[in-house]
Amino acid sequence: MGAASCSCSSSSSVQHLFLLCLLLGFCFAFAASQQQQSDSCSSAGIAVAHLVPFNSSAFRCLTVWKQEDFVLRYKNTGESQWSFILSAPDKGSYVAVGFSGKGLMVGSSAVVAWSSGGKGTVKQYYLTGKSPDECYPDKGRLTLVKNKAVAVSRSGRLYLAFQLSTDLPQPHLIYAVGPEGNLPPSDATLPMHRSMHSHAFNYTSGMASSSGGSGGGGFPPERKHGLLAMMAWGVLMPLGMMAARYFRRVDPYWFYAHMAIQVVAFTVGIASVVLGFRLNEDGLKNVDVHRALGIAILAMASLQVMAFLARPDKTSKVRRFWNWYHHYIGRAAILVAIGNIFLGLHIAQEVSAYIVSYGVFVAVWVIAVAAFEMNRCYSDDD
Repeated sequence: MGAASCSCSSSSSVQHLFLLCLLLGFCFAFAASQQQQSDSCSSAGIAVAHLVPFNSSAFRCLTVWKQEDFVLRYKNTGESQWSFILSAPDKGSYVAVGFSGKGLMVGSSAVVAWSSGGKGTVKQYYLTGKSPDECYPDKGRLTLVKNKAVAVSRSGRLYLAFQLSTDLPQPHLIYAVGPEGNLPPSDATLPMHRSMHSHAFNYTSGMASSSGGSGGGGFPPERKHGLLAMMAWGVLMPLGMMAARYFRRVDPYWFYAHMAIQVVAFTVGIASVVLGFRLNEDGLKNVDVHRALGIAILAMASLQVMAFLARPDKTSKVRRFWNWYHHYIGRAAILVAIGNIFLGLHIAQEVSAYIVSYGVFVAVWVIAVAAFEMNRCYSDDD
């Protein structure tokens, strides 16, 4: 009995040891696979260094997008030459890095890579809008060094390596990743990105900071310009008109309200124009039309200010002509301003909340004006 018990105990120990070895082997295999699918700046180099068409040693390295495990390596490898290597998990989608002067996707140029069937593809895209048909392949403002761009998929990661011919790359980098399992078709049309991220980048220090142009939040200069112009020409000026036309019975307070509102509108409007002339407008459609209309609005508003300074006495014979001039120039300025604001929102590809909000204001304003006009007609009939 004792020998049998000892034999059973020994057999059980062997089984436990075998299971433990299997478990340890599985853990080591899992850890090794995870190591293969990850990339780290602490490693001595990159796994595909021998496949990169340029020397990739001594590159600066940083994790630029933790949520998507994007790792960027770069170096000033020659006079007016910069080399980049971007790595990210290969999930059957494209990865992209764009270069922008202001942190905005629209108007930027991007280098995009994907791998299919063991073959890597690298293309430059010019992003004139946010929809797939506004991202043009084989176009852009980047000067890629010929035969120095490659995309390689190894051990679950996609590596994008390329060189730019420039004194200094643009200071904002924009990253994007496509939908999983959805590669660009034969015509290279990019599917809508699954996610994106951007930041301002200092190539000397290797420091990245939050970019005002990323996502939909924050107040980049473009949005500040739009909000100031919308408030001045598109909100305050129409309200000032209503105060003068429909509240004359409250004399002289209607005049003070009209003057105060329009002075504030003119001041804020000038600030919006100054800010608008300082914006980077590269690659934006219809921006010349938007600028011309903005100048016309400012000119009409300035004429209104000069008209006030040259306002004749109520008993003057020319007062009637002055009234016509003041009324119709003001109305024209309001109508042009409303149209130009919607044009500006379209050019900026602004989030729908701003478009809908201003659209609701314009609708309410039109209804209110119609109601006041009807009331004036009935009052005149009486």
